[in-house]
Amino acid sequence: MSFSAAGTRDTLRPLSPPLVSIVTPSYNQAEFLEETIQSVLAQDYQPIEYIVLDGGSTDGSVDIIRTYSDRLAWWRSEPDRGQVDALNAGFESASGEILGWLCSDDTLLPGAVSCLVTELERHPEALIAYGHAVWTNERSEPIGNPRSRPWELRTMARGGGQHVAQPASLWRRRAWELAGPLDERFEYVFDTLFFLRMAAEGEGRLVDRPLATHRLHPRAKTRRTDVGKVDEHVRVAQDFYGGPLPPRLRSHARVGAANAYRRAAWTSYHAGDAGRARRLALRSLVASPWMSRRTAAFVARTLIPRRLLGWRGG
Repeated sequence: MSFSAAGTRDTLRPLSPPLVSIVTPSYNQAEFLEETIQSVLAQDYQPIEYIVLDGGSTDGSVDIIRTYSDRLAWWRSEPDRGQVDALNAGFESASGEILGWLCSDDTLLPGAVSCLVTELERHPEALIAYGHAVWTNERSEPIGNPRSRPWELRTMARGGGQHVAQPASLWRRRAWELAGPLDERFEYVFDTLFFLRMAAEGEGRLVDRPLATHRLHPRAKTRRTDVGKVDEHVRVAQDFYGGPLPPRLRSHARVGAANAYRRAAWTSYHAGDAGRARRLALRSLVASPWMSRRTAAFVARTLIPRRLLGWRGG
């Protein structure tokens, strides 16, 4: 039942469900892209505005997108500045009240959108709703069941880990206005920083069920251990935690920076550069000596000459 501004009854009609906008960035992911698109189009929720932004693929991706073009809100295929640039462009043009993105090698599980929208409608104070994501391999076979973690600002800010299974999440446009756009200075952790900025502005709701799949395959970014990822963790410490922060994050900046340096040290260590790992671990101690016992054991390990550990790298 709806009412006019003057408080009189208007018409007897159900409130329209909110429009959900989903953006898929893609580049040369033809082997997975169709499964991703189908998982969105098969959702039992309406209305969905689905946007696919291809970065100029040469592997047949465009032919796949054209097959479904009549069911997409819009799509394009042209060179861009990478995944984050494509996502920001997609959200800039999206018109939904609820937003989310799905990478071109991930999928939504049946009923995911309905579940998350229902959770947001039940909790109008929440900026975001999210569930768990099942890890799958390149053949879409389940290989793990990681669990998202509760929405808790202190833990998110100080630990720096990913609490939210990104493909299993939707958030309000208000959250995007408060915490967006995605930071194009980062390639690997832009989603973690986005959710952290969002946590500094309001509440989130964890739905205790799997709602998406997250594919781990040899070309997936999450599988890389390289210098670029080390450098990015260092920039999180220096540029994010060392830059202007929302008021609720400021008291956690030193510990957050320290843990970013430790993530850089961990990545460097497993990439085979024990010397840089040692320097980054020491820098983390300068930022803040606070750490868990497990982290302390790793820091101590970086300080022991590798010949004494039988170190072989990797």
